[in-house]
Amino acid sequence: YKTEMCRNWAEMGHCRYGKKCRFAHGDRERRTVQRHARYKTEICRTYHMTGTCLYGVRCTFIH
Repeated sequence: YKTEMCRNWAEMGHCRYGKKCRFAHGDRERRTVQRHARYKTEICRTYHMTGTCLYGVRCTFIH
């Protein structure tokens, strides 16, 4: 909850959901995420085989 920036807010400066939005509107609202000790320590097989990954920046593997 509120661990990522709201794309609408970042790109357009406003969001129609306001305080009900599940994404952060600025660094003050953004929460840190607890990551596993092995986070991004292994290569993403899908990315290296196909050149793309459906998870994008959310992928827990190295691109």
